[in-house]
Amino acid sequence: EDFLNRMDHLTRWWQSFKTRAFHVKSELKKDSEMGNEDLFRSLGALDLVLMGVGGSIGAGIFVLTGIAARTAGPGVVISFAIAAVACIFNALCYAELASRFAVSGSAYLYAILAYGELPALAVGINLLVDYHVGAAAISRSMSVYFVKMLNGWGIGVPKEIGDYQVNDIISLSALAPVFLMLITLVLIRGVKESKWTNFALTSTKILIVLLIVFGGLTKVQTSNWTNFVPKGPSSIFSATSTVFFSYIGFDVVANAAEEAHNPKRNLPIGIVASLVICALLYCSTTLVITGLTPYENISKSAPLSDAMTTAGLKWGQQVINIGATVGLGTTLLTGMYAQSRLYLSIARDGLLPEQLGYVSERSHVPVIAQVWCGVIAAALATPFDVENLAKILSIGIMSAYSVVCISILSFRTSNNRSLLWWVFGFGILMLGTSIAVKLSAAFYISVPLLVLALLTWIPIFTRFSFDVASSSSYLCPLVPLTPLIGLGSNIFMAVQLHWAAWARLLVVCVLVVGVYAGRAWKLRNDMLEIDEAMDSLVGDEAKKRVINLEAEKGHKIEAKEILDFSHEIPGERDDSSGLIHGSGPSGKRRSFV
Repeated sequence: EDFLNRMDHLTRWWQSFKTRAFHVKSELKKDSEMGNEDLFRSLGALDLVLMGVGGSIGAGIFVLTGIAARTAGPGVVISFAIAAVACIFNALCYAELASRFAVSGSAYLYAILAYGELPALAVGINLLVDYHVGAAAISRSMSVYFVKMLNGWGIGVPKEIGDYQVNDIISLSALAPVFLMLITLVLIRGVKESKWTNFALTSTKILIVLLIVFGGLTKVQTSNWTNFVPKGPSSIFSATSTVFFSYIGFDVVANAAEEAHNPKRNLPIGIVASLVICALLYCSTTLVITGLTPYENISKSAPLSDAMTTAGLKWGQQVINIGATVGLGTTLLTGMYAQSRLYLSIARDGLLPEQLGYVSERSHVPVIAQVWCGVIAAALATPFDVENLAKILSIGIMSAYSVVCISILSFRTSNNRSLLWWVFGFGILMLGTSIAVKLSAAFYISVPLLVLALLTWIPIFTRFSFDVASSSSYLCPLVPLTPLIGLGSNIFMAVQLHWAAWARLLVVCVLVVGVYAGRAWKLRNDMLEIDEAMDSLVGDEAKKRVINLEAEKGHKIEAKEILDFSHEIPGERDDSSGLIHGSGPSGKRRSFV
């Protein structure tokens, strides 16, 4: 009998787990509806463009150019261009969803509206991991440039405080956590202060990058471009997947949806314009840097500065050191801003501790979430160097971008689940094609796989309608072609990532599923306990009992949780007492608030 009871509980838990895991969110709640402060709408189109540029330019130019150039040689220019083209399809999808759902949350929000809690949580946590790792890598590189800048001004500072190599894995930095703390202090003061800080720093950064490009052109040695793709085409795609993180700025813009003026107009402008500006700056800068010095001599941690020094441009070295310190600071500012808004969105749905969803009445900022972002990034930045951190970057971003592309198709077809099977088939075949290309498989293997992948488009184009009769929001053009190309590009580049990135993705997803399943089990047990405790209780006595149970458990017992458990019990609602009366499987009469 005990075994049967346990199996019964397990069966009920599994049913409850499936219902909760794939239960889509039906409405968007603002903070004021939850007894919290609203975020403040103060960002215009120019602010959003500069936020996107500030979130992108920095990590790509001052950090990842060195790593990517040593991978692909001068062909890294092509890598940045390919990444930009792939990202434009993602950006157009982002633009539609950001203007349609003008609330913080980005890819997590779109996933919970389309597919349910568990897929959304997996997307959100993986995106947060990329944000945290990216912030740590950027702060490490910022430390190196900052020390070089001080030394250039004659201030003798040992380089070890920025980067002290202990062994092949551990590399300590005393400055990185200090920078993260200062950025956190700026962000918790309020979005207006952050906006003007970003405006000043990003404008300065763009001017410095342009100065580097035009100044560097005078010393370019075209002989360094003779062998443009020294390591073959595969190195181009490998570098493309590495620099993909460089275009994260438009996800930052999407996370600012709840603080944007006229979001239906300004968000698409901010997303697309910032991507185009970043692509032009990236390609021109990498072309110059690979022309100044042989690619194999480019520094991994301070590529621009060392390249200018090698070319004899002494003035350029200090300009780059200043520009990198400022530029990486803006990237940290916007990236950590986006992290806190993502935490806010997930906490609103009760999938993370509610304290992370607290918005300050004074600054209208999720203060606790913002401080938490600084702590996590500092914990990663102190012991790990840029190269080791870069290996696990981009996989979360690519996952989020892929979900956004699929979400466009789902929303345009009113969440038609049969469509997802064809999209899933396309994704699997594209994965096979990408692996074949990465392994340099024979032509007769990769081409048939690609053809089969494209054949799945026929039913997608012919059996489903993606037209929208009318909409006040921006509409992504050429649907379903645009999101399908974006999805295919994301899968192809994800396969080119380091194996450590895939291992990180797998570990995070397993942890998310495990924690979510444990949470579902706990909620189920809580409902069973409440069920037993409320046998034969009615009216005010039942309500008092629930209050006592909440005090014992340390968290609020939602009425919905009890109703979810009681859905199979026949009974009727007593409007006067706020209870549902009925008989459970044991035959006892039970009451639920």
